[in-house]
Amino acid sequence: MRLLLSIRGASRVCDWSGYAVLRDNVQHFIEGGQPSERFAALHSLEAAVDSGRAVVDAAKLRGEVMRAWYGLAQKTAQQAALSLRTRAIMTGASSTPSRRGTVVAGCVGWRLPLRVPAESPLRQGSGDFVAAVLELTSAVVDGELIEVRREGNAPRYVREFERPSVRLHARE
Repeated sequence: MRLLLSIRGASRVCDWSGYAVLRDNVQHFIEGGQPSERFAALHSLEAAVDSGRAVVDAAKLRGEVMRAWYGLAQKTAQQAALSLRTRAIMTGASSTPSRRGTVVAGCVGWRLPLRVPAESPLRQGSGDFVAAVLELTSAVVDGELIEVRREGNAPRYVREFERPSVRLHARE
């Protein structure tokens, strides 16, 4: 599944996983495990994943993505967290969980939806999403909107065994 970001006739496509991993780790490391208003625009992109479309304030999204990028600078893929929501999508659940928790993926043996070595910076896995947002919003003004659309099948059809992932167990 991919996300199409559009503003003022310009658009960029990125893989859904870069967005999901950034959002999950913001929630885990910066927000203390629960979504907050500090990253409301970032979290609101879940609507694009769920229903196919989201529209958010472009300047707010840019600011939140920049704060997330710098806030996660010291984290590696091995330290990465996943939300119960992302895990549900990866495993093909028919609905997202009602709880909004996160866990360190390696501690419970979950795979990340990334193609990066465990030792690499976590930000490396979200780079395409971050680059798309920053490029499209480089000259936005307050109140300008960015549209995000889902490309591809609905989340429940994305299955863990269909996408290459990093296994984060030290025993492997």
